Amino acid sequence: MGNPLSQRKILISFLLVLCLAVGGCRLFRFLEVKSQLGDFSENFSVSDHDGLRLTFKNPVLLAEDIEWLMVYSPPVKTRVATDTELWTYHLVKKYPGRKSESGNFDLAMGMKLCQVKLCEVVFPERFTKYINKEVLGKVMGSVGGAEVKKLEKTSTAAVRSLEPKEIPNLSEVIEILGRPYAELNEEGGGVLVYKYRLREKTPEGKYIVFRLLLSFNEKTEKLKKLVLPLRSVRLTMNFEPDVARK
Repeated sequence: MGNPLSQRKILISFLLVLCLAVGGCRLFRFLEVKSQLGDFSENFSVSDHDGLRLTFKNPVLLAEDIEWLMVYSPPVKTRVATDTELWTYHLVKKYPGRKSESGNFDLAMGMKLCQVKLCEVVFPERFTKYINKEVLGKVMGSVGGAEVKKLEKTSTAAVRSLEPKEIPNLSEVIEILGRPYAELNEEGGGVLVYKYRLREKTPEGKYIVFRLLLSFNEKTEKLKKLVLPLRSVRLTMNFEPDVARK
């Protein structure tokens, strides 16, 4: 009989080849996007003239990948052209009790699909008050160098290129997102926790809830870390210069 370890390697290799042969696995497509972010200007463009937009020059992700990422909640679909649709996901802000602030702080996230591939992400309009296309480009470009740990299911990026004035502070974040769902204390600062649910239910009749955790420096009140648990992966962005240089 053959070596079990060798047989296992052969099986894994076969599955990978099969995966690629039938159109690529979801993991490979997401890793390809990460690789593209490493050469940002070659693969993406950004605009803030008609909302904050990230355009994919070489689309990779499929419609089914977006459905999976958003946990199969049905978006509002708008036909833009013969082969183009805009999928809009409405994120309803959650409160620990009754709504405790005036104004509408729900968010709308747009995903434009060209020939069934993600070709543009449209961020909520309120973001443009403190985030322009240069800042968005720097932040997204940093994801290309993110450290991915598959076993821990984490992805951590150090945002190295932002000037201090480009990093949002506590009051600016609250102006954009409103009051947090909860506030936590940590060494050297505090954490604002925001919760949102998708407005549309899943086909199973459930609401999908997302969390966003924002850490701030106690002295400067500047954003120092963003954490977004998404599916089974924990995405982290570090904004502090001393963290980024490590």
